[in-house]
Amino acid sequence: MAIVNHTPDRTAPAPGRRVALVTGSARGIGRAVLERLADDHACVVHYRRNADAAREVEATLVARGVPTLVARADLAEADEVAALLDAVDERFGRLDTLVASAAATRFSPVLDLRPHHVHRTFSTVVASFVHLAQGTAALMGEHGRIVAVGGLDARFAQAGHGLLGAAKAALEALCRSLAVELAPRGATVNVVVPGAVDTDSLDLYFRGDAAARAAMVEGTPAGRLARPADIAELVAFLCSPHAGFVTGQVLVADGGASAEGGGWSRFRHLWDGPG
Repeated sequence: MAIVNHTPDRTAPAPGRRVALVTGSARGIGRAVLERLADDHACVVHYRRNADAAREVEATLVARGVPTLVARADLAEADEVAALLDAVDERFGRLDTLVASAAATRFSPVLDLRPHHVHRTFSTVVASFVHLAQGTAALMGEHGRIVAVGGLDARFAQAGHGLLGAAKAALEALCRSLAVELAPRGATVNVVVPGAVDTDSLDLYFRGDAAARAAMVEGTPAGRLARPADIAELVAFLCSPHAGFVTGQVLVADGGASAEGGGWSRFRHLWDGPG
């Protein structure tokens, strides 16, 4: 576990400013969420590999006057998750908002998966969420917020996504139980399910197939892919005081794609062979 820009002395955020940890916040959806939450949160930028991207996010937040901590942790390793939580506690003394955005998996047909693929996916997505949620609950007061980023692959078969879909389905189940457990404290727990979001991860899924990308746009009633900011706005609402009576819910932001039955099956050809 390496901590970048770590201030040894505990520094409470200014009155009215909460503290947010967004996993995987050096890029993509996680970055958009953290930058949106920075309007009223001190921020923890979490990353696993791309330190340069994390420092870029840090520079953006510091320029806005946002108290910021940058932390590296492999969420598949329990001791690194514990160290991440310890660093947040040491720096800010509290944690009000957790957004679990990071994921790791093997895009592959289920029959081609190996045991280490299963272990890493569930360690990163499911086990780390339990650990992070427990740590957040210990550090937050009343009215805390936890949001997990789910996936449509938890709802229906998506080629190459069987393993990640199983992990995201587990997240939904965990969040329902956690929402009930934390409700007496005024805390909320919800899941946001994005559709196709225009990120590097989506490009990886499409394997550079421009026709597949165009078909996804055509199959989305809204007529475009989601932008990370679209997801960030929904997460920010759930993390705000205005959503205090919304808990244990799964909210889908996919431009109407799932209302029409989903369109991911049309990309099965991308994953017919070995992963």
